[in-house]
Amino acid sequence: MKNMAVWESCSGGVIPPSAVRAGYEADGKPLFIARARMDDGTLNPGKAGCHLPGAHIPWGGKENIVQNYEILVQPVDAIGHYEWQRDSGGHVPISAMSTDKGMFVGRCHHEDGLVPCKVHVHYGCAFIPYGGEERRSSEYEVFCRVK
Repeated sequence: MKNMAVWESCSGGVIPPSAVRAGYEADGKPLFIARARMDDGTLNPGKAGCHLPGAHIPWGGKENIVQNYEILVQPVDAIGHYEWQRDSGGHVPISAMSTDKGMFVGRCHHEDGLVPCKVHVHYGCAFIPYGGEERRSSEYEVFCRVK
């Protein structure tokens, strides 16, 4: 049996055909779940899309564009499923997908879009990569394994 979702290495704006769509830009362009290793060694989640030059990762107060990243994909023969669950204040459901200690895959409504982002339990909020900044939101949705 395969996992429902796995990480696939990508670069330069490439999005695999089986990527998990997690949101959209204000103009409707699709956004996908990405993660990348940052300077402190942590794997931080963020957003990616075919229209973007790389993964956009919230880290260090900025929206960092990373050329080598991973995209969450769903293999065609995968068993099980995930869903988005609402949460807030740094809390996450027990079944939330983690990318590193205290960091989870999330998404937020922001600037007329639905943006994949990082939920960081230690800071009590979600960090959204947007407009060159790492923006905060106390309310978000978390990507959780259901079965």
